[in-house]
Amino acid sequence: MQRGDQLFVMSSGFSEPPRSRGTVQSWLLRNQASLLTVDIICITLLFFSFLITSTFQVLANEQLTVIQIVTLVSLAFIILSIVRKGIVPLIVCILGVVLIHNSIILPYYAAPETGEAYFGDRRVVWTLYAPEAVKVAAGMHFFLGVSMVAFSLILAYRPSLLFARNRPAPADTEWSNYPVWHDNAVLADGHSDPAVPLRSLVTDLDRYLLWRYEYVLVSIYGTPHLVRPEGLVPKHSTTVFRDKSTGRIVGKARYSGFFM
Repeated sequence: MQRGDQLFVMSSGFSEPPRSRGTVQSWLLRNQASLLTVDIICITLLFFSFLITSTFQVLANEQLTVIQIVTLVSLAFIILSIVRKGIVPLIVCILGVVLIHNSIILPYYAAPETGEAYFGDRRVVWTLYAPEAVKVAAGMHFFLGVSMVAFSLILAYRPSLLFARNRPAPADTEWSNYPVWHDNAVLADGHSDPAVPLRSLVTDLDRYLLWRYEYVLVSIYGTPHLVRPEGLVPKHSTTVFRDKSTGRIVGKARYSGFFM
């Protein structure tokens, strides 16, 4: 194999995984409604499996195997549907899945046992894993697990349901209404306006404070724009916005804690 072919193979090998990840991500975004529908069907199957194991105390090994397979496949589908939605929804979902699985198999693997202890000359006997206690524990585990799975689905697909009403908007929302100036070469009335650094249009005091700004709000040809402090702007068609009370430049802060 020649060197050129080796470079081609290496570049192909390194570029393919990001493309595959992007394809999977786009597929998940397009099929969110279908994934939620599958999750609801899986939770319904898990509910019926829980009813069967908690109602019928005696099942054949073949029937119990089928229930185990249905349970594991349903739980696997739920986990796969949110595996790329973030670490927090995934951890909450895994905890809920473990509780659901334990609640379904608990009635068949928690056989009653007799326990005893001696307190001096007194002998105390009790029954471990009594059927009533096992049924209550299985029900608590199942509904707690379903609640955690539902909570993880909300975190993954509709986190806005958990937001409080009238919550303050993010700090960047105010500046999203203004376009960003990219040192464009703009023509006005058929004549080119020379581009100059923004620093040349402000005072010496403003230059000392420009390091605080990520973007400065200016008017270019009558339209407000966000300009980088080191950006270029039209010399005769740019006006810097200033606060009326303090006279300071208006803009987006580079670091939190600086009020512009």
